[in-house]
Amino acid sequence: MALEDALSAERLETYRRWAQQDNHEALVLYALNVSVSEAFYTSLHILQITLRNSIHQRLVATHGAGWFRQHQLITDQFQRQKISEAYARFGGQASDGQVVAEFTFGFWTALFGKRNNDLWGQTLRPVFSVPVKRKDIASRLNDIRRLRNRIAHHEPIIQQDLPAVHQEIMEMTGWMSVDALAWCNAHCRFNATHPGMAIIIGNLKNPRLVF
Repeated sequence: MALEDALSAERLETYRRWAQQDNHEALVLYALNVSVSEAFYTSLHILQITLRNSIHQRLVATHGAGWFRQHQLITDQFQRQKISEAYARFGGQASDGQVVAEFTFGFWTALFGKRNNDLWGQTLRPVFSVPVKRKDIASRLNDIRRLRNRIAHHEPIIQQDLPAVHQEIMEMTGWMSVDALAWCNAHCRFNATHPGMAIIIGNLKNPRLVF
């Protein structure tokens, strides 16, 4: 099977359009998209794990173990469904750690939505070391979640302002754990992979775009 058949014409069409129908440049852009997507793994991984554990530890401290079983605390129907699904994966028998590990990034992000406004203030606000509003946390996390989902579904991301998004990821990680941020900085390859300047679609004169 030829490469273009393996990737599919539909998948390559966006890149061809950006490259003004030049197949070689389209594949260069495709390769760049794959490389940059891969380079996001470390920062996204650390952010999600740090967010999950920071929230879990905070809720255990304020509402006790098994906080996710308290219906007066978790009132959002979407999150209740996710909790039920997590238990179902273990046949109804699961430790708190197993259940928490099953919650998706969307679950944790939704905790900062309007429907969970009562969880802000004294409960979730202390998760972050800087003064910040709930709606700003929610907005940032939703932006990051959308990027994460595009990467997970192998969709184009290089048309976005990726250095700005990556900076938001790193900044938010640092608000929760300076040690996690330091580890991420030591292992993340995003800055070494991304060209470090705006990617001009249809113009590959930047030599760092050629792999």
